[in-house]
Amino acid sequence: MKVLEISSITVEDTVIYYRRNYTALAKIEFLSQQADVKIAFTIEIDPLGRKSITLSYPCGTNFDYPVMPVTQSIKDKVLSLDNEGSLPL
Repeated sequence: MKVLEISSITVEDTVIYYRRNYTALAKIEFLSQQADVKIAFTIEIDPLGRKSITLSYPCGTNFDYPVMPVTQSIKDKVLSLDNEGSLPL
């Protein structure tokens, strides 16, 4: 399983300055097939500067792979994009 890319990233407005809400489309490769999965994620920064990522899938989303490895891989990719400065503000 591999996260190929996260695209169509849109930021949602929020009044809390230490939280950023996004929706996006994740392209994931499972064994020999690819799937596009809609995701919503929040990046929250605590007082010490650590980033916490919360990820959710829309109702009815299912894919033929265990959810925990997919979720962790997407979180790692999101954190990488944020550290590179590739996410919209």
